Amino acid sequence: MDNQPNYYNIKRQYALKFFQVPKVFMTSEKYKKLSAEAKLAFAVLSDRLQLSIKNHWFDPEGNIYFIYTGEQLGVILGCSHNKVNSVKKELKEAGLLLMKRMGQGRANRMYLLEPEINDHDIYGIDQLETPENPLSEEVTNVDLPTSMNNEQAGTLDKSRFPKKGILEFPKRETSDTDINNTNNLKNIETDTLKTDTISDHEKSITKQQDAALFETYLNNEAIFTKQQLLDIKLLSGNDFMKFMQLQQTVLRAKKQALNSHKLQSSLFDLHDTDVATPIHETLMRAVQQVRLNQVTDLNSYIYSAIFAEFETIGNGRCIEANKVNGQTLFWD
Repeated sequence: MDNQPNYYNIKRQYALKFFQVPKVFMTSEKYKKLSAEAKLAFAVLSDRLQLSIKNHWFDPEGNIYFIYTGEQLGVILGCSHNKVNSVKKELKEAGLLLMKRMGQGRANRMYLLEPEINDHDIYGIDQLETPENPLSEEVTNVDLPTSMNNEQAGTLDKSRFPKKGILEFPKRETSDTDINNTNNLKNIETDTLKTDTISDHEKSITKQQDAALFETYLNNEAIFTKQQLLDIKLLSGNDFMKFMQLQQTVLRAKKQALNSHKLQSSLFDLHDTDVATPIHETLMRAVQQVRLNQVTDLNSYIYSAIFAEFETIGNGRCIEANKVNGQTLFWD
Protein backbone atom coordinates (compact mmCIF):
# COMPACT_ATOMS: atom_id res chain seq x y z
CA MET A 1 0.00 0.00 0.00
CA ASP A 2 1.36 3.40 -0.99
CA ASN A 3 1.48 5.69 2.04
CA GLN A 4 3.13 8.60 0.24
CA PRO A 5 1.48 11.98 1.03
CA ASN A 6 -0.78 13.26 -1.74
CA TYR A 7 0.70 16.73 -2.12
CA TYR A 8 -0.80 19.60 -4.02
CA ASN A 9 1.66 20.27 -6.83
CA ILE A 10 2.23 23.72 -8.36
CA LYS A 11 2.56 22.28 -11.88
CA ARG A 12 -0.67 20.33 -11.59
CA GLN A 13 -2.46 23.37 -10.21
CA TYR A 14 -1.38 25.48 -13.17
CA ALA A 15 -2.25 22.67 -15.57
CA LEU A 16 -5.84 22.82 -14.28
CA LYS A 17 -6.30 26.53 -14.95
CA PHE A 18 -8.59 27.22 -17.88
CA PHE A 19 -10.70 29.88 -19.57
CA GLN A 20 -14.49 29.71 -19.51
CA VAL A 21 -16.64 30.21 -22.60
CA PRO A 22 -20.32 31.10 -21.97
CA LYS A 23 -22.62 28.21 -22.89
CA VAL A 24 -25.00 30.64 -24.57
CA PHE A 25 -22.36 30.95 -27.32
CA MET A 26 -23.26 27.37 -28.25
CA THR A 27 -27.05 27.73 -28.10
CA SER A 28 -27.90 31.25 -29.30
CA GLU A 29 -28.26 31.90 -33.02
CA LYS A 30 -26.86 35.36 -32.30
CA TYR A 31 -23.55 34.00 -31.00
CA LYS A 32 -23.16 30.66 -32.82
CA LYS A 33 -21.78 32.50 -35.85
CA LEU A 34 -18.88 33.97 -33.85
CA SER A 35 -15.53 32.58 -34.88
CA ALA A 36 -13.63 30.32 -32.48
CA GLU A 37 -11.03 33.10 -32.11
CA ALA A 38 -13.72 35.62 -31.08
CA LYS A 39 -15.20 33.22 -28.51
CA LEU A 40 -11.74 32.53 -27.10
CA ALA A 41 -10.97 36.25 -26.99
CA PHE A 42 -14.15 36.85 -24.98
CA ALA A 43 -13.15 34.08 -22.56
CA VAL A 44 -9.62 35.49 -22.16
CA LEU A 45 -10.86 39.04 -21.56
CA SER A 46 -13.49 37.77 -19.10
CA ASP A 47 -10.70 36.05 -17.19
CA ARG A 48 -8.83 39.37 -16.96
CA LEU A 49 -11.74 41.26 -15.38
CA GLN A 50 -10.23 40.62 -11.94
CA LEU A 51 -6.98 42.19 -13.11
CA SER A 52 -8.93 45.28 -14.21
CA ILE A 53 -10.48 45.50 -10.75
CA LYS A 54 -7.03 45.31 -9.14
CA ASN A 55 -5.88 48.09 -11.47
CA HIS A 56 -8.97 50.16 -10.52
CA TRP A 57 -10.13 50.11 -14.13
CA PHE A 58 -13.79 50.82 -13.49
CA ASP A 59 -15.78 53.98 -14.07
CA PRO A 60 -17.92 55.94 -11.54
CA GLU A 61 -20.89 53.66 -12.36
CA GLY A 62 -18.81 50.60 -11.44
CA ASN A 63 -18.53 49.33 -15.02
CA ILE A 64 -15.26 47.47 -15.57
CA TYR A 65 -13.09 48.30 -18.57
CA PHE A 66 -9.72 47.43 -20.11
CA ILE A 67 -6.93 49.67 -21.33
CA TYR A 68 -4.94 47.77 -23.92
CA THR A 69 -3.28 48.76 -27.19
CA GLY A 70 -3.69 46.58 -30.27
CA GLU A 71 -0.17 45.23 -29.73
CA GLN A 72 -0.90 44.34 -26.12
CA LEU A 73 -4.08 42.55 -27.11
CA GLY A 74 -2.13 40.64 -29.75
CA VAL A 75 0.26 39.40 -27.07
CA ILE A 76 -2.59 38.53 -24.68
CA LEU A 77 -4.60 36.69 -27.35
CA GLY A 78 -1.60 35.27 -29.15
CA CYS A 79 -2.53 36.54 -32.60
CA SER A 80 -1.53 39.14 -35.19
CA HIS A 81 -2.62 42.81 -35.27
CA ASN A 82 -4.99 42.12 -38.18
CA LYS A 83 -6.58 39.21 -36.32
CA VAL A 84 -7.01 41.41 -33.23
CA ASN A 85 -8.91 43.98 -35.31
CA SER A 86 -11.04 41.22 -36.86
CA VAL A 87 -11.89 39.74 -33.45
CA LYS A 88 -12.73 43.15 -31.99
CA LYS A 89 -15.03 43.84 -34.92
CA GLU A 90 -16.83 40.52 -34.42
CA LEU A 91 -17.33 41.15 -30.71
CA LYS A 92 -18.57 44.70 -31.31
CA GLU A 93 -21.06 43.57 -33.96
CA ALA A 94 -22.33 40.88 -31.57
CA GLY A 95 -22.85 43.47 -28.82
CA LEU A 96 -20.14 41.98 -26.63
CA LEU A 97 -17.56 44.76 -26.80
CA LEU A 98 -17.85 48.54 -26.52
CA MET A 99 -15.06 50.98 -27.34
CA LYS A 100 -15.16 54.39 -25.68
CA ARG A 101 -12.87 57.20 -26.81
CA MET A 102 -11.65 59.26 -23.86
CA GLY A 103 -10.24 62.26 -25.73
CA GLN A 104 -6.83 63.47 -26.77
CA GLY A 105 -3.97 62.25 -24.66
CA ARG A 106 -6.09 59.67 -22.82
CA ALA A 107 -6.18 55.94 -23.47
CA ASN A 108 -9.38 54.58 -24.96
CA ARG A 109 -11.49 52.28 -22.83
CA MET A 110 -12.67 48.88 -23.89
CA TYR A 111 -15.75 47.46 -22.14
CA LEU A 112 -16.60 43.76 -22.29
CA LEU A 113 -20.39 43.34 -22.28
CA GLU A 114 -22.41 40.45 -20.86
CA PRO A 115 -24.10 38.16 -23.41
CA GLU A 116 -27.86 38.53 -23.82
CA ILE A 117 -30.00 35.52 -23.00
CA ASN A 118 -33.66 34.72 -23.67
CA ASP A 119 -36.10 31.93 -22.83
CA HIS A 120 -34.97 29.85 -25.81
CA ASP A 121 -31.34 30.10 -24.65
CA ILE A 122 -32.25 29.04 -21.10
CA TYR A 123 -33.99 25.97 -22.47
CA GLY A 124 -31.08 25.23 -24.83
CA ILE A 125 -28.47 25.53 -22.09
CA ASP A 126 -30.54 23.31 -19.83
CA GLN A 127 -30.65 20.73 -22.64
CA LEU A 128 -26.84 20.90 -22.92
CA GLU A 129 -26.52 20.26 -19.19
CA THR A 130 -29.05 17.44 -19.14
CA PRO A 131 -27.86 13.81 -19.34
CA GLU A 132 -29.67 11.28 -21.50
CA ASN A 133 -32.18 10.56 -18.74
CA PRO A 134 -32.18 13.88 -16.83
CA LEU A 135 -35.20 13.21 -14.68
CA SER A 136 -34.63 9.65 -13.62
CA GLU A 137 -35.38 10.42 -9.98
CA GLU A 138 -38.65 12.14 -10.87
CA VAL A 139 -39.91 10.28 -13.92
CA THR A 140 -39.34 6.69 -12.90
CA ASN A 141 -43.13 6.31 -13.00
CA VAL A 142 -43.59 8.09 -16.30
CA ASP A 143 -43.07 4.95 -18.38
CA LEU A 144 -46.28 3.08 -19.02
CA PRO A 145 -46.98 -0.11 -17.03
CA THR A 146 -44.65 -2.97 -17.94
CA SER A 147 -46.87 -5.71 -16.56
CA MET A 148 -49.09 -5.72 -19.65
CA ASN A 149 -48.34 -7.99 -22.59
CA ASN A 150 -48.26 -7.37 -26.35
CA GLU A 151 -50.35 -10.24 -27.63
CA GLN A 152 -52.79 -7.87 -29.32
CA ALA A 153 -50.40 -5.12 -30.37
CA GLY A 154 -51.57 -5.74 -33.92
CA THR A 155 -50.22 -3.50 -36.66
CA LEU A 156 -49.37 -0.56 -34.43
CA ASP A 157 -46.01 1.06 -35.16
CA LYS A 158 -43.85 -0.12 -32.25
CA SER A 159 -41.24 2.57 -32.90
CA ARG A 160 -43.62 5.10 -31.31
CA PHE A 161 -43.82 3.23 -28.00
CA PRO A 162 -41.73 4.31 -25.00
CA LYS A 163 -38.47 2.35 -24.86
CA LYS A 164 -39.41 0.58 -21.62
CA GLY A 165 -42.38 -1.75 -21.46
CA ILE A 166 -44.52 -3.57 -24.02
CA LEU A 167 -48.20 -2.82 -23.93
CA GLU A 168 -51.56 -4.27 -24.90
CA PHE A 169 -54.14 -1.58 -25.59
CA PRO A 170 -57.95 -1.66 -25.60
CA LYS A 171 -59.48 -1.11 -29.04
CA ARG A 172 -61.99 1.52 -27.95
CA GLU A 173 -61.64 5.26 -28.60
CA THR A 174 -60.87 7.72 -25.83
CA SER A 175 -63.64 9.89 -24.41
CA ASP A 176 -64.32 13.11 -26.25
CA THR A 177 -64.45 15.84 -23.59
CA ASP A 178 -64.21 19.58 -24.05
CA ILE A 179 -60.60 19.59 -22.91
CA ASN A 180 -59.75 17.10 -25.67
CA ASN A 181 -61.18 19.34 -28.39
CA THR A 182 -58.16 20.65 -30.26
CA ASN A 183 -59.93 22.38 -33.14
CA ASN A 184 -58.70 25.71 -31.83
CA LEU A 185 -55.11 24.54 -31.73
CA LYS A 186 -54.53 23.94 -35.43
CA ASN A 187 -51.52 26.22 -35.36
CA ILE A 188 -49.55 23.83 -33.14
CA GLU A 189 -47.23 21.73 -35.27
CA THR A 190 -47.81 18.22 -34.03
CA ASP A 191 -46.04 16.03 -36.56
CA THR A 192 -42.60 16.44 -38.08
CA LEU A 193 -43.61 14.27 -41.05
CA LYS A 194 -45.08 15.91 -44.13
CA THR A 195 -48.73 14.95 -44.27
CA ASP A 196 -48.76 14.59 -48.05
CA THR A 197 -46.23 11.74 -47.77
CA ILE A 198 -48.32 9.68 -45.33
CA SER A 199 -51.08 7.43 -46.54
CA ASP A 200 -54.55 7.61 -45.01
CA HIS A 201 -54.04 4.10 -43.66
CA GLU A 202 -50.80 5.11 -41.90
CA LYS A 203 -52.46 8.23 -40.51
CA SER A 204 -55.31 6.11 -39.17
CA ILE A 205 -52.91 3.67 -37.49
CA THR A 206 -50.94 6.52 -35.90
CA LYS A 207 -54.14 8.15 -34.66
CA GLN A 208 -55.39 4.89 -33.16
CA GLN A 209 -52.05 4.22 -31.55
CA ASP A 210 -51.86 7.66 -29.95
CA ALA A 211 -55.43 7.32 -28.71
CA ALA A 212 -54.54 3.99 -27.07
CA LEU A 213 -51.34 5.39 -25.58
CA PHE A 214 -53.20 8.39 -24.16
CA GLU A 215 -55.98 6.28 -22.68
CA THR A 216 -53.62 3.93 -20.89
CA TYR A 217 -51.28 6.69 -19.78
CA LEU A 218 -53.97 9.01 -18.41
CA ASN A 219 -55.33 6.17 -16.28
CA ASN A 220 -51.97 5.13 -14.83
CA GLU A 221 -49.76 8.22 -14.48
CA ALA A 222 -49.22 9.39 -10.88
CA ILE A 223 -46.74 12.30 -11.02
CA PHE A 224 -49.13 14.80 -12.63
CA THR A 225 -52.75 15.45 -11.76
CA LYS A 226 -55.32 14.30 -14.30
CA GLN A 227 -56.13 17.94 -15.08
CA GLN A 228 -52.49 18.82 -15.71
CA LEU A 229 -52.16 15.84 -18.05
CA LEU A 230 -55.23 16.95 -19.98
CA ASP A 231 -53.74 20.47 -20.23
CA ILE A 232 -50.50 19.05 -21.61
CA LYS A 233 -52.43 16.76 -23.94
CA LEU A 234 -54.23 19.81 -25.29
CA LEU A 235 -50.93 21.62 -25.81
CA SER A 236 -49.49 18.59 -27.59
CA GLY A 237 -52.26 18.59 -30.17
CA ASN A 238 -52.93 14.93 -29.29
CA ASP A 239 -49.42 13.91 -30.39
CA PHE A 240 -48.26 11.38 -27.80
CA MET A 241 -44.52 11.87 -28.32
CA LYS A 242 -44.90 15.65 -27.98
CA PHE A 243 -47.09 15.01 -24.93
CA MET A 244 -44.25 13.03 -23.30
CA GLN A 245 -41.68 15.66 -24.25
CA LEU A 246 -43.75 18.46 -22.72
CA GLN A 247 -44.04 16.52 -19.46
CA GLN A 248 -40.28 16.26 -19.26
CA THR A 249 -40.00 19.99 -19.97
CA VAL A 250 -42.36 20.75 -17.07
CA LEU A 251 -40.46 18.47 -14.66
CA ARG A 252 -37.11 19.84 -15.76
CA ALA A 253 -38.24 23.44 -15.25
CA LYS A 254 -39.63 22.56 -11.82
CA LYS A 255 -36.39 20.90 -10.75
CA GLN A 256 -34.13 23.66 -12.03
CA ALA A 257 -36.24 26.48 -10.55
CA LEU A 258 -36.34 24.95 -7.06
CA ASN A 259 -32.81 23.56 -6.99
CA SER A 260 -31.40 26.92 -8.03
CA HIS A 261 -32.74 28.24 -4.71
CA LYS A 262 -31.59 25.21 -2.70
CA LEU A 263 -35.10 23.82 -2.38
CA GLN A 264 -35.67 20.08 -2.76
CA SER A 265 -37.81 19.55 -5.83
CA SER A 266 -39.36 16.31 -4.52
CA LEU A 267 -41.01 18.23 -1.66
CA PHE A 268 -43.19 20.12 -4.13
CA ASP A 269 -45.70 17.52 -5.27
CA LEU A 270 -47.68 18.45 -8.36
CA HIS A 271 -50.80 17.24 -6.53
CA ASP A 272 -50.34 19.72 -3.65
CA THR A 273 -53.06 22.36 -3.52
CA ASP A 274 -50.65 25.29 -3.73
CA VAL A 275 -48.97 23.66 -6.73
CA ALA A 276 -51.73 21.96 -8.72
CA THR A 277 -53.91 25.01 -9.31
CA PRO A 278 -51.23 27.53 -10.39
CA ILE A 279 -49.58 24.97 -12.67
CA HIS A 280 -52.93 24.21 -14.30
CA GLU A 281 -53.53 27.94 -14.77
CA THR A 282 -50.03 28.41 -16.23
CA LEU A 283 -50.57 25.60 -18.73
CA MET A 284 -53.94 27.01 -19.77
CA ARG A 285 -52.38 30.45 -20.26
CA ALA A 286 -49.92 28.71 -22.57
CA VAL A 287 -52.84 27.21 -24.48
CA GLN A 288 -54.30 30.67 -24.90
CA GLN A 289 -50.98 32.08 -26.14
CA VAL A 290 -50.73 29.26 -28.68
CA ARG A 291 -54.23 30.02 -29.91
CA LEU A 292 -53.21 33.67 -30.37
CA ASN A 293 -50.11 32.57 -32.36
CA GLN A 294 -47.84 34.14 -29.74
CA VAL A 295 -45.63 31.07 -29.26
CA THR A 296 -42.84 30.20 -31.69
CA ASP A 297 -41.06 27.54 -29.61
CA LEU A 298 -43.51 25.65 -27.40
CA ASN A 299 -40.94 23.79 -25.30
CA SER A 300 -38.96 26.95 -24.55
CA TYR A 301 -42.15 28.83 -23.68
CA ILE A 302 -43.39 26.08 -21.33
CA TYR A 303 -39.98 25.78 -19.67
CA SER A 304 -39.81 29.52 -18.98
CA ALA A 305 -43.42 29.76 -17.75
CA ILE A 306 -43.17 26.75 -15.41
CA PHE A 307 -39.74 27.86 -14.14
CA ALA A 308 -41.18 31.28 -13.19
CA GLU A 309 -44.27 29.71 -11.58
CA PHE A 310 -42.22 27.38 -9.37
CA GLU A 311 -40.01 30.28 -8.28
CA THR A 312 -43.21 32.00 -7.11
CA ILE A 313 -44.50 28.83 -5.42
CA GLY A 314 -41.17 28.18 -3.70
CA ASN A 315 -40.91 31.75 -2.48
CA GLY A 316 -44.46 31.60 -1.14
CA ARG A 317 -43.77 28.42 0.84
CA CYS A 318 -40.62 29.89 2.35
CA ILE A 319 -42.45 33.03 3.46
CA GLU A 320 -45.28 30.94 4.94
CA ALA A 321 -42.81 28.71 6.81
CA ASN A 322 -41.16 31.79 8.28
CA LYS A 323 -44.51 33.18 9.46
CA VAL A 324 -45.69 29.92 11.02
CA ASN A 325 -42.50 28.46 12.45
CA GLY A 326 -40.19 31.44 12.60
CA GLN A 327 -37.75 29.57 10.39
CA THR A 328 -35.08 31.51 8.57
CA LEU A 329 -35.86 31.92 4.90
CA PHE A 330 -33.64 29.75 2.76
CA TRP A 331 -34.61 31.40 -0.51
CA ASP A 332 -31.47 32.90 -2.08
